[in-house]
Amino acid sequence: MLTGVIGSTGIRRSLALVLTLAVLAGPEMAEAQALKKNRRWLFAVGAAIAVGVSAYSFNEGSSVNSVCTSKACVGIVAGIMGGTVGFLIGSELDSRYSRRMAAGPSLEYEFQNVPLGLVPDRMSGFASGAAVVGLGGARVVLRDGTVLSRGARVRGIEDSAVLPALDLLVLSTFSNLIGFPLEDDSAQGQVIDERGGGTMEVFAGQLAVAGADSLRLLQVGRQEDEIFLERLGAFEQTDFVTDMTFSDFGRIGWLLVEDRLSSYSPGLERLGEVVLPASGRTVRAAGSRLAVAAGSRGVFLLDAADPTAPRVVSEYTGVRFAYAADLAGDLLYVAAGPEGMAVVDVSGSEPRVVGVAREVRFVTDVVVDDSGAVWILDRDGQRVQIAELDLQHVAGATDPAR
Repeated sequence: MLTGVIGSTGIRRSLALVLTLAVLAGPEMAEAQALKKNRRWLFAVGAAIAVGVSAYSFNEGSSVNSVCTSKACVGIVAGIMGGTVGFLIGSELDSRYSRRMAAGPSLEYEFQNVPLGLVPDRMSGFASGAAVVGLGGARVVLRDGTVLSRGARVRGIEDSAVLPALDLLVLSTFSNLIGFPLEDDSAQGQVIDERGGGTMEVFAGQLAVAGADSLRLLQVGRQEDEIFLERLGAFEQTDFVTDMTFSDFGRIGWLLVEDRLSSYSPGLERLGEVVLPASGRTVRAAGSRLAVAAGSRGVFLLDAADPTAPRVVSEYTGVRFAYAADLAGDLLYVAAGPEGMAVVDVSGSEPRVVGVAREVRFVTDVVVDDSGAVWILDRDGQRVQIAELDLQHVAGATDPAR
């Protein structure tokens, strides 16, 4: 009786169809599950069975002369071909897993996902939240997860700067600077400077703006809904400024121009410079140390105790591409794109990986706030993840930096 049921043409075809769909859906299902190291054999066997059974069941004989004329032969050949394809698919997934896990062991951590409704690019932190800019405008994200939309009609946003004391968010384009209320939704945005800019940073309460041909320092004031500027200083700066940061340690501003990192006083008096081993993308400061994310070269850690002569003291190269990096105490947080966000102990002479946050799709920026919460910008997920990292729980042993 059992033989008769299995031998039924309809049942056999249905079984074959189910097995075929299972194989086709396999890669997506596997990606949704916990990552595994060896899926090539699982996919090879599954595909061989599914394709072989399908070919055997659907083959009702053929009048075409060939080496393989029996149903059994067709099933075997199809099974071998399906197994080969399955093996290749599994190998690619294994390779993708290996690349993703190369940065270090996974961290177990709690987090809050905050959807942004735009494709984010970069982020500026402030005391009670962060400002995010990207394709689609800007968003102000508060610590409780509240999202305020700003600049939805502004095109070509290059950077943002936050002046909490004035309840002011400034967005830069190459055409002008535009001011928006930081948390007050009752006021409208307005153009506050007809000269545009690229990178911006708050230097000791003043706004430093790097434009296409100059670096200028602006004092920003506000009276009710009116925002006004006073230029305090400016000088020619023909090179494109990649990033800027201001350190409360010594009250020093830092300008990153390709592979040159320069120090400035709050009044834009140049103090010193260091040439880096490679061009940088972002620079962040913590105490007397600086972290420069340098793409495929990883992250450079600098000693800036003497701002007139900063020096590179170590390099972290454990990720394929460092989009951004931030420092908090002896921990370096690295935005590593599809690999997640790496947490690295830099207390010793050599960086040591603590773990990697992987509950994200593509990390392009990371900021650590004063409370210790880590803000992780997920470009592909179009969200910011506010994470509380428990560095005592790591899924696996720590890896040394490569």
